[in-house]
Amino acid sequence: MVENKYPDMGLDNFRDLGGYANADGYVVKDNKIFRGPALCDVTEEGKRTLDSLGIEYVLDFRSKGEAEHAPDYVPKGATYLHLPAAQTRGKLAVNPNDVAKMVPRWAGPSFCIWCFRMRFKHLYRKFPFHNPAYRKMFELMSHGSTFMVHCSAGKDRTGVACMLILLALDVPYEDIERDYMLSNELRKETNAKYEAQFEHYPHYETLKKIFAVALNVSPDLLKESYDKIIKKYGTVDNYFLKEYGVTKAKRELWRNHYMSK
Repeated sequence: MVENKYPDMGLDNFRDLGGYANADGYVVKDNKIFRGPALCDVTEEGKRTLDSLGIEYVLDFRSKGEAEHAPDYVPKGATYLHLPAAQTRGKLAVNPNDVAKMVPRWAGPSFCIWCFRMRFKHLYRKFPFHNPAYRKMFELMSHGSTFMVHCSAGKDRTGVACMLILLALDVPYEDIERDYMLSNELRKETNAKYEAQFEHYPHYETLKKIFAVALNVSPDLLKESYDKIIKKYGTVDNYFLKEYGVTKAKRELWRNHYMSK
């Protein structure tokens, strides 16, 4: 995917994984695997578009609090699955007042940007392992289901999920990173609006620096997930086999479901 195929959706980071190729000449099919933000602010036109895409499952990676605060629109014919993908000790913040309280806890009383980034890196190192949300996603792939994965912004929990999908299909890491980084471009307007809510808060200038981390993605974060996989298992093949019981034969089945020559 190199452009927004769905500009009228009302979802700033919605796209599919179609178009990426592996070294064997197989290309990910269009309109089979979708990614995006929460489906809570969809326009009426967007709802009609979602209804027309043939999505069978919506996998919501958000926390219980996030999902309750902003419920999804579920496309016609789709099954909604709430599958929290982040194992955090507390609830994730869902509104500006909560965010303002959460930031000092994550960044420390002195608003250490380095500390805040390290917390993000820690989450990225955890995402790929012992994750029941991703395990369920892999189960659906074995059936060739058409599905959408999303979290709140569609960039972190969703970004790692899509990295794993594309790794399983042998898409080069450079292309995986390119898809991941599209979130920054597609979320520019939304991020600016979100940040504007905090202009009257104390320490706004410091918060802006933190939002530069929290509202965007960067290659080093995704690399934390990938490097942890390689450090623990040596190869991507070993990771899928030992972490989730996914054999080469099963990955070939996924390729047949989701790729074509």
